[in-house]
Amino acid sequence: MLRKGLAVGIVICLLLIVNGSTVLALPEEKITTMKKTDSPPSIKLFNQEGVMYTFLGPNTIYEFPHGNVLGPNLAPNPSFEDGDAMPVGWMYDTNTTGIYHWDPTYAHSGVKSIGILNLSNNSNSSYLSWSTIDFISVDCKNYSYLFSTWFKFIEVPPECHFVMVRINEYDANHQIIGTTGIGLGGITHTDWMDFGTLTHYDNTSYVKPEVGLLYSLSGEPNPLNEIRFDDVNFSIWTTAPNKPTITGETHGKVRTSYNYTITTTDPDQNNVQYFIQWGDNTTTMTDFFESGEEIIINHTWNVKGTYNIKVRAKDDHAKNSDWATLEVTMPLSYEPQFPFLTWLLERFPNAFPLLRYLLGM
Repeated sequence: MLRKGLAVGIVICLLLIVNGSTVLALPEEKITTMKKTDSPPSIKLFNQEGVMYTFLGPNTIYEFPHGNVLGPNLAPNPSFEDGDAMPVGWMYDTNTTGIYHWDPTYAHSGVKSIGILNLSNNSNSSYLSWSTIDFISVDCKNYSYLFSTWFKFIEVPPECHFVMVRINEYDANHQIIGTTGIGLGGITHTDWMDFGTLTHYDNTSYVKPEVGLLYSLSGEPNPLNEIRFDDVNFSIWTTAPNKPTITGETHGKVRTSYNYTITTTDPDQNNVQYFIQWGDNTTTMTDFFESGEEIIINHTWNVKGTYNIKVRAKDDHAKNSDWATLEVTMPLSYEPQFPFLTWLLERFPNAFPLLRYLLGM
């Protein structure tokens, strides 16, 4: 459920505090306003390296479903009930001045929860977190995963405090690919809230989720205000669309428009859009359509040759299907009737470009 007044922006960890309000310094000054019916925001990176986040502005709440029906909870010890000196499956960075709690003082369910405090300008880190110890195996080629948590501040936090939910994504060799996450600031109450983020990379084989607190060194953090986390969930959020089918003319003439029919189904019945590569250095991105709906799109080739059309589907949670292909041949639009003209064009292959274009040669 998305409440009114939500503004989502993609930023590179750059945050300003102006007149007590959270201001996002966006690389392209781009802010997207989302409606209640919109899907959870997909994390779009400006490059393939570094840490990128989506920040939600002050006094706005994005409520993610806590878990889903597509798979089991893969997070270890999700309610933090098990453990001796530390909760089983979780750890924190001992090289910070943060104070980390695991006790029954507060709990969303069960008895225990984990907490973080001692955020101040004297801290040697502006981000303190708990993360899983072990890698969690995932299949991001076919699925997107949601990592969500319940959290609460013990006191209403200053606006320079942001609750963070992050997913560290790794390849098959356990090498880091990137870190994606989402942050929420401007919280005005101390109730338990549900919050989460999605995986981003299709080639992710392992993940390490983490929860934490980010603050701006230019603000005035409250070192006594603790944040608590409980009941984390890491599970499948959506399944990739099936590989689409594409049908249409495979032998034709240049400078003639041909229609192609494209369709696919999405296992979760999500809407899908299609990205088409026509093989002639042109592409088409369609609007979103219902799962199973056939669309007809046309294309014209201007130069004779053989082309491989490639098309894939993407659902409204940004999950891509496999590529479908169709080979088409555009042999000739016109047969020269004059032997001398044919000889002349073969004799001078770089001459008469306009004539060659008109003849489709």
